[in-house]
Amino acid sequence: MNHEADTEFANDTNPAGIRGWLEARLPATDRAGVGWATAWFFCLLFGYYHLRPLREAKGFANGSDEIPWLFLGSFLIMLLAVPVYGTVVNRGRGIGLVHRVYGFFAVNLLVFFVAMRIEDPAIAGWVGRVYFVWLSVFNLFVISLMWTVLADCFRSGQAKRYFGWISAGGTLGGIAGSEVANRMSDTVHLSFVPLIAAGLLVLCQYCATRFVQAIAGNAADADTPGDADSASDATTRNLPSPDDDANREKDSNNEPNQAGTDTRTKTSIWAGVQAVFTSPYLTGIFAFLIVIQACGTTIYCQQGDFIRAAGLDEANRFALLSRINFWVLACTLIVQFFGTATIVRKLGLAWVLTLFPAIYVVGFVMLATIPSLAVIVGLVIVHRAAAYAIISPSIQVLYTVVDKRVLYKVKSFLDTAVVRGGDLFSAQAFGALRGWGWSLAAIAIGFVPLAALTCLIGNWVGRRQQRLGKER
Repeated sequence: MNHEADTEFANDTNPAGIRGWLEARLPATDRAGVGWATAWFFCLLFGYYHLRPLREAKGFANGSDEIPWLFLGSFLIMLLAVPVYGTVVNRGRGIGLVHRVYGFFAVNLLVFFVAMRIEDPAIAGWVGRVYFVWLSVFNLFVISLMWTVLADCFRSGQAKRYFGWISAGGTLGGIAGSEVANRMSDTVHLSFVPLIAAGLLVLCQYCATRFVQAIAGNAADADTPGDADSASDATTRNLPSPDDDANREKDSNNEPNQAGTDTRTKTSIWAGVQAVFTSPYLTGIFAFLIVIQACGTTIYCQQGDFIRAAGLDEANRFALLSRINFWVLACTLIVQFFGTATIVRKLGLAWVLTLFPAIYVVGFVMLATIPSLAVIVGLVIVHRAAAYAIISPSIQVLYTVVDKRVLYKVKSFLDTAVVRGGDLFSAQAFGALRGWGWSLAAIAIGFVPLAALTCLIGNWVGRRQQRLGKER
């Protein structure tokens, strides 16, 4: 008997085998696209977790005293940046937009590399403040753009299966970036951190180009372009334009537009704002995002005050924040690898969006009863890990049922101006309450009802997304 042949046959036909397991979860036709998307996010977060510890070490020097004003600066800059971003979007979507946005930020990083070489304390202080504000804007734009491109390329079913995998790749990049940054801090001048991140942004552009090429290849090879699991019609030059999507909705055969025509509708970013407040579904997403951002920012401010109260110098602050980042990302990776897709599929999107704000409810109650550095560190690790591993991919799924004619504008507004608005509201409120003599415990208990209300909003938005997905 040919035992080797029997073994090979069993492995090929056994769905419990590695090959069957992989094919069931990641078909061969989708592997290149998912692989390049994962590499894109890996490089992006590898660079970001070089940049973030530098901001935190400087930002927490005075506890939460300067954070409200830094968030105010971030919000004002965001208000200026969003219309500019809308203008850039009007010049073309997809890979062309990625190159323009990422190239711009890479040049910014080169400027910071030069500015951080200046040793004058007064100038260095202002460079640190500008860098804090800039990184907040950078983080939202580059990550939001990546997820927008992915949401435009993947359909709802694909997004639910693959966004967890892609997020796990980003988490690995964050872990690697944090470890490398921590090891290089003793041997390399911190001004070189922006230079390294600039190089990684260039690498991100390469990964993005290969991703779009892979998606375009799948679309060209597909026998049934209208199949729900096939890739959307992307090209190596641009993702589908809004008018292309409208024409496909009218044409049941999904026939392409005439070659050589460019009928993109050039609309203002305010079209996205109008779409948000004329759609109950998008208004629900708006409310959910702004409240969970307010809760997260309040925890961020409390973290700064607890760290200041502990009397840590800059080196020890950097060490503590690096350890927090490590554990956040390690926990995130474990959940992503073993459970993100399973949790979303088994619980359903509605319950996922309900349970996440419950973390804030429990956390604020604990801070009110046991206000300590250990509790705030534990809460930061849990809420950030849950946000990265589960809630971030789940929020991206919400956008897969949004009309693609306004997707870029809506998502840009919600992911930037609204998120920074939540930062601004909660940071200013936190600063005012501290100024009026409120303790950290009193502020924590005051946020419990708001977090509880967000559980209800999340449940409604999740159920609405599921209904809209069935209608598409």
